[in-house]
Amino acid sequence: MNNLGWLKSLFLFVIVFALQMTVADWLSFFDVAPDFVMIFIVAMAIRRGPTAGCFWGFVAGFTQDVYAPVEWLGANTIAMTVVGYAVGQLEERFLSLNLPAKVGVLGLGFFVSDMIYFAITGLSKDVVTNLFLTKSLPECIYTMLIGGIFFYLDLGSKKKKHA
Repeated sequence: MNNLGWLKSLFLFVIVFALQMTVADWLSFFDVAPDFVMIFIVAMAIRRGPTAGCFWGFVAGFTQDVYAPVEWLGANTIAMTVVGYAVGQLEERFLSLNLPAKVGVLGLGFFVSDMIYFAITGLSKDVVTNLFLTKSLPECIYTMLIGGIFFYLDLGSKKKKHA
């Protein structure tokens, strides 16, 4: 990726992070909001490969760790870095993922990120089960819905460019 590509990606990340901190709250219902940052990480890993996925996962996780008042500095960084790298590897191994597969990978990445975060923070089994059922599962479904729309629109723009 050239310098202009990195600048575009950085600009897009700033927009996505701002969306996460503002618009996601407006789109939330029953305290469930989409995770635009996870959609960004998965999209970058799918589009640019494991190195870019790892890099943007690190940047996004570190930004969330620094921005949010958490006791476990680095938990989001590790979780999102692993997800970015793993998704990039999946895309590299399967060559080209179709829309349902991309949405499935987004959901899997969301769960992996949450499970890594829960493991690092050392939450008890009962708390993790409760958080999984009341927070992670609904947010994952909502994020997959929004991500599916994004991936569909992104695929549509690629088809128009090649046609």
